[in-house]
Amino acid sequence: MKTSLFALPLALGMGLAATSAFAADGRINFTGNINSATCPIEIVNPDNGNVSNLVSLGWVDSTDFKGINTVAGERAFQMRVTPGSACVLDPAKLDATITFNSVYGGGGNHYGLKPTGTPAKGVAVAIKDASGNYVENGDTSVIYQLDETNPTLMDFTAMYIATAATVIPGPADSDVEFTLHIN
Repeated sequence: MKTSLFALPLALGMGLAATSAFAADGRINFTGNINSATCPIEIVNPDNGNVSNLVSLGWVDSTDFKGINTVAGERAFQMRVTPGSACVLDPAKLDATITFNSVYGGGGNHYGLKPTGTPAKGVAVAIKDASGNYVENGDTSVIYQLDETNPTLMDFTAMYIATAATVIPGPADSDVEFTLHIN
């Protein structure tokens, strides 16, 4: 009899343990963006007209960098603003500038690399506007004249720039946020 009384709490305990084994804790990731943008902007590859937010700087040999501030892997890209129902432009305000901000640090004309894995060292991304001047991290580009009724293409060039005398090979990805200012 004592054995069966002992087995009952043990069986109940095992039943509860089995029940809790089916419970799971976890995490749900949500992603999205809320903004007040009045004009959608598309990133355009000027070579083929494809629209994508990916600008490929390709594979660059670390020996292409001959010292601090030397560049390699230059790639043109355009930002297209298309007036229409989602983008109503005021004819009195057609001057536009772009501000770029590095997601992974940087400063001056440097936009930091994504710190995942073992990224390249001694190198960053730089961006030049249509004037051929660097767009400093957090500063505005030259003024681009928007067309009130037709799409406007704003020309830029991205490249790798050496931040040290020696560049150490590795993945060289970067994310840069941008803001369109219409004045």
